[in-house]
Amino acid sequence: MLFRRTETRVPLVFVLYIDVIARREFALPDEAISNLTRGLLRAEDKSALAMTYLKGEKMSTLYLTQPGAQLHKDHDRLLVKRGDEILEAVPMIKIDQVVLMGRGVSVSTSALHALTRNNVDIVYLTGGGGFVSRVTGAEHKNGRLRHQQSLVASDPLFSLQAAQNIVRGKITNQRAVIQRHAEQADWAGRALAGMDEMLRRVGTSQDADQLRGMEGQAAKEYFGLMRHMLRPPSEGGSWNFDRRAYYPPPDPVNALLSFVYSLILRDMTTACELIGLDPYLGFFHVIDYGRPSMALDLMEEFRPIVADSIVLEAVNRPLVSFADFEQVDLSEKESERDENEAPRTGVQAVYLAGSGREKIIAMYENRVNDDSMFHYKDQQVSYRYIFKMQAQAMARLILGEVSEYVPFTVR
Repeated sequence: MLFRRTETRVPLVFVLYIDVIARREFALPDEAISNLTRGLLRAEDKSALAMTYLKGEKMSTLYLTQPGAQLHKDHDRLLVKRGDEILEAVPMIKIDQVVLMGRGVSVSTSALHALTRNNVDIVYLTGGGGFVSRVTGAEHKNGRLRHQQSLVASDPLFSLQAAQNIVRGKITNQRAVIQRHAEQADWAGRALAGMDEMLRRVGTSQDADQLRGMEGQAAKEYFGLMRHMLRPPSEGGSWNFDRRAYYPPPDPVNALLSFVYSLILRDMTTACELIGLDPYLGFFHVIDYGRPSMALDLMEEFRPIVADSIVLEAVNRPLVSFADFEQVDLSEKESERDENEAPRTGVQAVYLAGSGREKIIAMYENRVNDDSMFHYKDQQVSYRYIFKMQAQAMARLILGEVSEYVPFTVR
């Protein structure tokens, strides 16, 4: 397979995405998104500094990915600059989040102050999509919710019951993805029956460790099935995707999965903060230093229907090729290693290159800003809105306003 070398980058300076699609059915996203994404990616008016817009009425996320890109403030506008050259001016009122990816991108002090005063998050990610840090304005003041969250997180029975519903939601949506993409396959019937059995077993778990074991087994079987849903690369050969692996991703499919999961985690952490939840105190994922357990809990049900669906679409259309990835020998990056990390020499990792990131960011923003029918409210809303509603549903459970957490599922 031919990967892009690490020093070869598509000079993407920034990408601004806003909702453009109105959904009319509650189901998995269909070809409307694919057609829109194809139109975006086939646009002929691509300058050397690719600046892509999807125009609509909703607030947007501003991505800066190219080394040398700087974000400045000019009155009520944000200026994207490189050196003294102004590349674009964006009304600040249109932005609800700024994402800086990789090294060499920056935001001025005046822009940082203005953004945080207007409650616009500034998120720093690695070039591969890994979370680095997040700058926000004033934190949520719901001390009662966070206090109660810390109390119930210490209650094994409460945590187990909430975690069981989280896992049920994830497996239900994994089942929907398989049914959507492999309904005609000979093995699909057996696979779906196996997932139905796993759903029944979730309720029999006696503690969190046993439940995690069940979820891990379900995930192993699911990704084994996902391998059969992937079409071969258009260039020939194989994607070499055998299982889910992410420390580091060893193949293009795992690189795609890790990248999109990091985007969902960013959005879910934001949803927790907006509602007032502590993103680090969860029920299913083990609470540990630096692990946003609650955000990870809430994103579980969305992994299949958002991230995995994007990866399947990107691979099978195909919208990505080997040229969109780079293979990195991690031993070359020892100078960037944190002093507390063990050396990782001779380890080969695969990451999305610049052009691949642009395509996947476009697909992700289209997907989460796409409208779906929320499962207990008769209204058309986007996935990004649903993220916040599910965080609110978890908050209501913690405060005792409802008796159980109901995950978001699709048919």
